[in-house]
Amino acid sequence: MGSITVNVKLFGTLRKYVPAYDHNKGVNVTLDEGSTIQDLLGILGLPENEARIFFVKGISKRYTDRLHDSDEVSIFLQVSGG
Repeated sequence: MGSITVNVKLFGTLRKYVPAYDHNKGVNVTLDEGSTIQDLLGILGLPENEARIFFVKGISKRYTDRLHDSDEVSIFLQVSGG
């Protein structure tokens, strides 16, 4: 099985989980082919109860969606209002 590399941008307090995170560059992560967003969260150490909104190349995705080489992934906290 091959590998893929994705670039990840974290928003809100999610940055605290990735040491030396640079918001301007994001972080490049290498995964096995066929990996999902849920796999990515595990590698980054992001808790699923905080990382709840995902966009890949600007399109909304779910935990179970597969990633592809060179994808740009944005991960946001769950939005709540009062």
